[in-house]
Amino acid sequence: MISSEFYFENSAQPLLAFAIHNGSEMPIELLNNCGIDQSTRKREEDPYTDGFAQLFPNRAVVLTSRFAVDLNRSPEKAIYLKPEDAWGLPVRTSELDPELIAVLQEAYEDWYKLAFYQIDRMLKTHKRLLILDLHSFNHRRGGPAAVPDPQQDNPDIIIGRNNLDISRYAEVERLHLQLDGQNYLDARLDCRCDVKFPGGYFSRWVNSTFGTRVLCLAIEFKKTFMNEWTGELDIAAYEELKAIFKHAVDSLGYT
Repeated sequence: MISSEFYFENSAQPLLAFAIHNGSEMPIELLNNCGIDQSTRKREEDPYTDGFAQLFPNRAVVLTSRFAVDLNRSPEKAIYLKPEDAWGLPVRTSELDPELIAVLQEAYEDWYKLAFYQIDRMLKTHKRLLILDLHSFNHRRGGPAAVPDPQQDNPDIIIGRNNLDISRYAEVERLHLQLDGQNYLDARLDCRCDVKFPGGYFSRWVNSTFGTRVLCLAIEFKKTFMNEWTGELDIAAYEELKAIFKHAVDSLGYT
């Protein structure tokens, strides 16, 4: 029910990247009961985050849409049942069958068991592990022709650290300083911590489950590298941002 691709191309590297909102696949049972079209769903998904994950040899990319099961929410909130669960969007045309909900909940639990297994397996050969929880967010909520949302609340990259102990902030700050102020799209890249998105359930689960041996950072890229309304990718901007991000992560010493 949840389709994922795990890649382990360099067992010596203590880094694992996740793109859990990248997917757009919908099980037919949910597609027939979905109140929003594909383009609307895609606007709220995180397309192209698989490209950021592909910068690293060890990675997991989820192909199933968050509108089927949202892996960045708690078990109780992972299945959207009503508009309040999904930014006011009419996600269902009718109530989901309880048996289908049970199947989706089981799929959620199975995926987390798989994630636990893969992280735990890497910890058997590494003292410490960096996990990147990669996401993207919209910044033209007013419509395709609207001016961008205010920069004050919408930096180019957000690092979520709220679920970390404050003793680990210095490590996060190293990444922040490597990103903030870099030249991007002929301007200074604006990277800040805990603005708008302090980190969701997945990074919180990782950090609470594995303790200080694992550092999981939720990274949110503003969709400056694409048209969030049409889904069209700006290849030049995308490649530029990926290069900046790769260099910054490399500087942390995990790669």
